Amino acid sequence: MPKDSFISFLKVNDFIGERMLTSEYIIIATCFCIIFGGLSFKFRAVDFSGFLAGVFVGIPIIVFGGFRFFFILAFFFITASVATKFKYEEKSRKGVAEKNKGARSYINVLGNGIVASFFAVLYYIAPIYLNLDSNIFLLGFLGALATAAADTAGGEIGRLSKYKPRLITNFKVVETGADGGVTLLGELAELVVAFLIGIIAYLAGLGDMRIILITGVAGFVGSNLDSIIGATLESWYDFFGNNHTNITATVAGGILGSILHFF
Repeated sequence: MPKDSFISFLKVNDFIGERMLTSEYIIIATCFCIIFGGLSFKFRAVDFSGFLAGVFVGIPIIVFGGFRFFFILAFFFITASVATKFKYEEKSRKGVAEKNKGARSYINVLGNGIVASFFAVLYYIAPIYLNLDSNIFLLGFLGALATAAADTAGGEIGRLSKYKPRLITNFKVVETGADGGVTLLGELAELVVAFLIGIIAYLAGLGDMRIILITGVAGFVGSNLDSIIGATLESWYDFFGNNHTNITATVAGGILGSILHFF
């Protein structure tokens, strides 16, 4: 499909393509999120709490960012679900598979998506109330989402590596699934998925080709920061869980994306 046709498909008309905060638009956004979330629940990508959290995260993204933002969120979610289910039995035998047969709970959904949702809100209000360029927060949204997508793909694919992971802080060999452990296979998966988010954003007409580079860099750096936090704060402090790591890393990836807008 040519890029222009792809953009037209996403926009459909001004009502859906633009962020018009009418009651009708909000109802459509809510229904769309419920349907997508319901399908995710049906196919065991999320449990019921994850379904509710997904609706909570998705509605602001459509309402304030538009359907193109949600399309990118959906791409991340599908990619993460496929990576989680990929060779699930093999990961299960290793004892490193996602619990609940790969169905994500509200903790995981919020940890990976709440920051992107926040950037989508800022994308809408920045030019109206803050006199700031909305593209700053567009790149924040993409950086946060690319971080979450890259981290999930890297973790899930990296667990299938035939080589033991190494701790990102000192490169010592650790057990598969250890916090902060990385593999070459996982790093390659992170790099590919981070740039894929940027490519999808470009194809959706959200920016020029520079958006691919910024999103890819922000996502790859953010996902590796996730590993660094996992090897340090998450390992040192019992109260600092994986969801805290995810939120911190996606904030960092989003901020990096916003900063790179100025270069």
